[in-house]
Amino acid sequence: MANPNPVETIDQTESTDENSNPIAQSTNLKHKKVNTKTNSNLSSSRPSKKRNRTVTIKQNLNLKQKNGSKQIQSLHPNLKNHKGNWKPMDLVWEESSGAVAPEYRYAKQFHLWTDSKTILLTRKIVKNGNLQLEETKAISPIQYEKWMNRFLEMGISQFPYEEIPEEKITGISYNFVEFQFGSTKSKFYYRLEEIHQPDWVQKKNIIKYIERMKP
Repeated sequence: MANPNPVETIDQTESTDENSNPIAQSTNLKHKKVNTKTNSNLSSSRPSKKRNRTVTIKQNLNLKQKNGSKQIQSLHPNLKNHKGNWKPMDLVWEESSGAVAPEYRYAKQFHLWTDSKTILLTRKIVKNGNLQLEETKAISPIQYEKWMNRFLEMGISQFPYEEIPEEKITGISYNFVEFQFGSTKSKFYYRLEEIHQPDWVQKKNIIKYIERMKP
């Protein structure tokens, strides 16, 4: 005959007490929350490779931007003084064909300069022995700033100030580019056959840029 009051095992009693006792349930829930928080804190305290990589990339970008702004600032100085007037600037380019037959002679002279309030460009071109162009016109500030920034980028102010060669060859033209901006002065001479040599690329680019200047 079955016992009407079966004896509960120790495991069953503990389980029943735990489920029926609200204090025990609350304690267990608190333990679970504490464990969850602890695990989350541990995972957040671990170094994240992705986060470190992102921070490093941002730092490198900021460094490049700072260096880039310094470089731009040094290449593109303020073209006006503290009174708002244009700083003194004078650029001259002269080139001629030398001793050739009159029908093949040419000469070019470009002169860009500033006074306190205006920028002026003079162009004089002789072609086939005849005067083709001679004019002086005002240049807009925007155009002037564009030209100056480009010249400085190409290094026009970095050449030493050369004197005309003492030994001159008869029939050879000694052409030149002369640049002055504030206290900075540079000047270089060249012969027509020199300008096409590989080591004259920088100077050739400057000459070609001057030749393309128009009001």
